[in-house]
Amino acid sequence: MRVECIIHSVLSFLPQDPTAQTELDNFMVQQLDGTKNEWGWCKQKLGANAILAVSLAVCKAGASVKKIPLYQHIANLAGNKQLVLPVPAFNVINGGSHAGNKLAMQEFMILPTGAASFKEAMKMGVEVYHNLKSVIKKKYGQDATNVGDEGGFAPNIQENKEGLELLKTAIEKAGYTGKVCLLELICCHALLSELLSW
Repeated sequence: MRVECIIHSVLSFLPQDPTAQTELDNFMVQQLDGTKNEWGWCKQKLGANAILAVSLAVCKAGASVKKIPLYQHIANLAGNKQLVLPVPAFNVINGGSHAGNKLAMQEFMILPTGAASFKEAMKMGVEVYHNLKSVIKKKYGQDATNVGDEGGFAPNIQENKEGLELLKTAIEKAGYTGKVCLLELICCHALLSELLSW
């Protein structure tokens, strides 16, 4: 409703160049919305979702006008000369309230950084995930392969180190040692020193 009532009515009267992404975004945030708090522009009047939706539509239109792929247009807007392949992140072990176990770590994720293509990265992530299921099943039984709220396994393990060991084993069994990075999303700062010493 906000997009139709406010943003559309004002933008429809402006000379529109969809390649002028920064100018249109600044206009929406600073002039149409205009709300600020102690951290800067807060988008309280129109809402961040409405502004983002219009911004993304303008971005797609800008790429279309320039006849280039959307990713190239976004890279150009960012001044990024070197394109880097995005790396999918896989949530493979859940902890804390998302899993019902005693892990202080909320998520253990893997990033297949050694892949040559996105397709290969997906293959690597899926293979590590399935190997992890086998490792967990062998060590803790079938019930331990239940999946948490966010798609990762939720074995009843007690320590973060144990989760990391499971992942190391799964990565080795999949044949991707050195090609898959581990990422742990820490929900408790006190764990940092424990992990760094590991």
